[in-house]
Amino acid sequence: MPGKRGLGWWWARLPLCLLLSLYGPWMPSSLGKPKGHPHMNSIRIDGDITLGGLFPVHGRGSEGKACGELKKEKGIHRLEAMLFALDRINNDPDLLPNITLGARILDTCSRDTHALEQSLTFVQALIEKDGTEVRCGSGGPPIITKPERVVGVIGASGSSVSIMVANILRLFKIPQISYASTAPDLSDNSRYDFFSRVVPSDTYQAQAMVDIVRALKWNYVSTVASEGSYGESGVEAFIQKSREDGCLGGGEVVHRQPAHPRTWFPRLRAEL
Repeated sequence: MPGKRGLGWWWARLPLCLLLSLYGPWMPSSLGKPKGHPHMNSIRIDGDITLGGLFPVHGRGSEGKACGELKKEKGIHRLEAMLFALDRINNDPDLLPNITLGARILDTCSRDTHALEQSLTFVQALIEKDGTEVRCGSGGPPIITKPERVVGVIGASGSSVSIMVANILRLFKIPQISYASTAPDLSDNSRYDFFSRVVPSDTYQAQAMVDIVRALKWNYVSTVASEGSYGESGVEAFIQKSREDGCLGGGEVVHRQPAHPRTWFPRLRAEL
């Protein structure tokens, strides 16, 4: 009936409802909140050891907004997986006896620059603040409360986001483990010495694509890549591996916020 929501609608939103009821809403944080970004949201769980988390709970915003729509599968579901893992560890008396894991989880909004601003929260405890010239109204020294120290960061999802965040975390020797970033650039231990991941590099994906081209005996291939480290680095790895076996045609990069498909798709097809 119009105006009523069926059982399926509520069932699809059950994980998010449970998440918000157990851990509280995504509340604006006062730590390092940049002007013009009202979406600086976070989940904070107290513990003896605090882990950072970076998840694309929202997509990229448009028209000057930092964040867009909610992302269920690649954002909320992965966030729930980390919270579930923390619960299992904290409730197991044999894994970390007498130690409780906490978390500070931030929303990257699928944007590398926004994630970099958010990640400043993770290093604030390691930045010394000079309070020698600051005095309270009574004349006494100020009481500065340091934020919790993050010992490691889980994330991010997109390769371009992980690369941006890794550049600042390595300065403070904070380990970072990604669950989805696959850009070959991140395998460079001289640049990303505090970065690790639990997924293989796109180099293997490029090799699989070359094997498919060989198996089908194609001799002319065109490439289409999404803008960013993931797409462009992946295609570059494919090109390097396929130079010896075939003729590569043109290549195009699709921007993250393209125009309507009716506008750019015919042009893309004609150029390839």
